[in-house]
Amino acid sequence: MADTSPASSRSVSPQPDDWQQSDLSAADLSSWESERFQAHFGIMWDDRSNADFEIRCGNKKFKIHKTIIRAHSDEALSGILDLKAHPYNGNLNNLGDGDDPDIVEEMVHFFYHLELSPKARGMYRCATDEELSGHSLILLARIYVLAEKYFIEALKAKVLHHFSYMMRCLIHPELVEACHIIYKKTVEPAGEHGLKPTVAKALARDWSTSKKSGEHDKLLQEIPELAFRVLKELPDSPCRHGYCFGEGHVAVLRTAAPGPSW
Repeated sequence: MADTSPASSRSVSPQPDDWQQSDLSAADLSSWESERFQAHFGIMWDDRSNADFEIRCGNKKFKIHKTIIRAHSDEALSGILDLKAHPYNGNLNNLGDGDDPDIVEEMVHFFYHLELSPKARGMYRCATDEELSGHSLILLARIYVLAEKYFIEALKAKVLHHFSYMMRCLIHPELVEACHIIYKKTVEPAGEHGLKPTVAKALARDWSTSKKSGEHDKLLQEIPELAFRVLKELPDSPCRHGYCFGEGHVAVLRTAAPGPSW
């Protein structure tokens, strides 16, 4: 029987001849798949008025397809469906600690576009690099916290990519507050390459800049875990560059000369 569906609604797959092309790589197939996902998700974004679920968070409402949620996180879907008895009284706040509606909105945008919103991609120019532009570190950190909470690995990876790029600029005015968010609100199992090690590696990589900054000096005193991670990234020594670690606390010395550890 002939396919009478509109051309725009049909799923288009690579043709047999495409698979026989000698120069077709896994990267090509991955790119094709990503483009197809973005195209189909984009159509669903434009059709959210017919979505089968509504998330209410604070003063905002988000029409969303359960299929889209499932594509990104079974955990988030399960949590939302637990509220099905009261779909218009329940919202993401009921899944745990209260969530910021603006950050939930960023998550929903990513669900459909597989990219951060224009707001999250706001431009910032680093004073030491005229060509460096990127995102708000605070906003990125907050999005990462929500993505970790609902096990949205693709969103975490996207945030990590942009955050790592911005860490080329260690004098970013939002770095201190972003670090407090990262180290106080994320879990990150041991061995996971998330935002915590990314920040530590950046500070250690450009230590000559980090140790001259009063803000960084204060930051390392306020967040012992960050100071410890930075130390691990520096050449092996119990006390280097003015930072000594002992049992349960960190001492930040005012000279760069090694001192006794305790």
